Amino acid sequence: MSTLTRKKLTDLRRGIAVKVVDITYEDKAMVKRFQSMGIYKGATIIRKTNGTPIVIEAAGADVALGEEFAESIIVEAPQQTIFLLGNPNVGKSTIFSRLTGIKVYSANYPGTTVTLSHGEGTFYKTPYSVYDMPGVYSLDEACTADNEACSVLKTAPYDIAIYVADAQHLERNLFFAMEIIALGKPVVLLLNKYDMAQKKGIEIDTAKLSDMLGVPVVTSNGMTGQGLKKLEVIVHKLAHNKLPACALNIPQSAEEKWQLIGKISKEAQTITHRHPSLLEKLEDATTAPLTGLPIALVIMMISFMFIRYSGEGLITLLEPLYENYYLPFAQRLFSFAQGTFAWPLLFGGAAGSVSEGFGMLSEGVKIALVDVLSYVFSFYVVLEFLGDLGYLPRMAIVLDKFLHKIGLHGYSAIPIMLGFGCKVPAVMGVRALETRRQKIIAIALILMLAPCISQTAMMFSVVGPHGLAYIFLTFGILAAQGIFAGWLLNKVMRGDTTDIFMEVPPWQMPRAGHFARKLLARIKEYLLDAVPLIILGILLISALDMFGITAFIGKLFYYPVQAMMGLPAESAPVISLGFLRKDVSIALLEPFMLSPKQLVVACIFMTSYLPCAATFFVLLKEMGIKDGLKICAFTLVLSFALACLVNLIL
Repeated sequence: MSTLTRKKLTDLRRGIAVKVVDITYEDKAMVKRFQSMGIYKGATIIRKTNGTPIVIEAAGADVALGEEFAESIIVEAPQQTIFLLGNPNVGKSTIFSRLTGIKVYSANYPGTTVTLSHGEGTFYKTPYSVYDMPGVYSLDEACTADNEACSVLKTAPYDIAIYVADAQHLERNLFFAMEIIALGKPVVLLLNKYDMAQKKGIEIDTAKLSDMLGVPVVTSNGMTGQGLKKLEVIVHKLAHNKLPACALNIPQSAEEKWQLIGKISKEAQTITHRHPSLLEKLEDATTAPLTGLPIALVIMMISFMFIRYSGEGLITLLEPLYENYYLPFAQRLFSFAQGTFAWPLLFGGAAGSVSEGFGMLSEGVKIALVDVLSYVFSFYVVLEFLGDLGYLPRMAIVLDKFLHKIGLHGYSAIPIMLGFGCKVPAVMGVRALETRRQKIIAIALILMLAPCISQTAMMFSVVGPHGLAYIFLTFGILAAQGIFAGWLLNKVMRGDTTDIFMEVPPWQMPRAGHFARKLLARIKEYLLDAVPLIILGILLISALDMFGITAFIGKLFYYPVQAMMGLPAESAPVISLGFLRKDVSIALLEPFMLSPKQLVVACIFMTSYLPCAATFFVLLKEMGIKDGLKICAFTLVLSFALACLVNLIL
């Protein structure tokens, strides 16, 4: 599906040959100068540098253009479409990032890519539109989770398919490859992770494999970019019909395909026997019945302790910077606002008011960039390490038997664990489950069992100073609530739980550069998404207090908040912000000087009573309005009942 795309010269990527279709500069004399230098309608030019001035090649010579001149030159280039295809967990997202420069980060567990990612790549000065497709195992639409991807593959027009295969598992990857080859479009087979395959004693004769499949074969290492230059050459040849068409006769039945795959693997692949490494022995231990659960408990405990102590250490480093440098500077900078209505909004209201300490530029900045950021960083260090290592699917295997008791199978553990980071991708992740019943139970667990990273950080920051025991108590009660919710729904809702069926990827040690880039992207996401809402939430509380609205809301919700949950009536406005952003509400509990018991009750209720606004709308999209509202009603009632019960018992 080659298309012509028009854009300004300033929007063009470096190294692309394009045709000039228009020059919009108003000064006709300057347009004539352009023409005298070989820049005219119909001319072919190449952008050679990024930034400004822009250097282009025109009529065989280099010409420098200022930004205003370059903006006026409209160019047109043919653009073909490439689909990046493959099984889950083969490194497609890493290859996509290498080809397009768009940061789509992969992890060593299935389901990292759940939607289509799109970018532009340049091969031999020619632009290509590149799509990273979600990983699937076949075109068979019996797999509910992959319906969208299967439909796109069968109906959407594309020019070239780059099929990314894991070189460590050639035989299994070839089944879907044959289905893609059978579609009749140009295909190149990219054997990714080839360095890891060689370390395991696997050697692949790419020339023989190419002859047997009838498509070009390239080995690669997505982490380092090895092999991608050769891939560009192959794609360029396929785009210009310089390679012969595939002549392989693909069998129709699965049994015949596997027989052919076995023959191809036997002739093109050589496996040298070697003794398992220590890492491979540990792999087996993490899924063995006797050792898997103890290892999982140890890993979770170490992760918990690391997040707590490293988060506290970062706060110790950042807090003096806030107190000694930032706050005095900010107060001097806005000293002109003293005595006006703006000062309480910026730096907190008078002593005794609800907004005392709720200044947007004082406590707002401290909570967002000191207290919470420290724990956000620590959490993502753990999550990204375990994800890249490949441990998360093994934890799913270990937890499968337990999750069966509440109507789920082990694969449900992955979206539930993702919920510790953010509920939005976690809720989206339940689409991999087969039945409506399983999806409802899994979402209930995500909302009631697993606080997101921002909520977790807030809970550490407000409960942590009262001792480790209260942190364990809060998380323990939440875990019990989630388990009870799953058990209750499993008993009430009719249906059976299907057995687990998922790929278990091999372990691989995280690479420092890739790990650091992913961690930086997570922190950037937090800074852009959560920090503004935290600061604006504090500003809203100050404004509500200034206009007397907090007092009104406090009276309105006096009975349920104070009499039944044991919390101050003044905290009702803060709790009411939970639907907008629950982590903000938890952070705003600090100035109320709540007792440890009150903090536990408040955190339990505010963590699970309703999803945040972003999760709520994703929930409605994934489950439909009717089921989405039912789930929210269930979590609200159960969370309120538990908060009241904890208030009575403690």
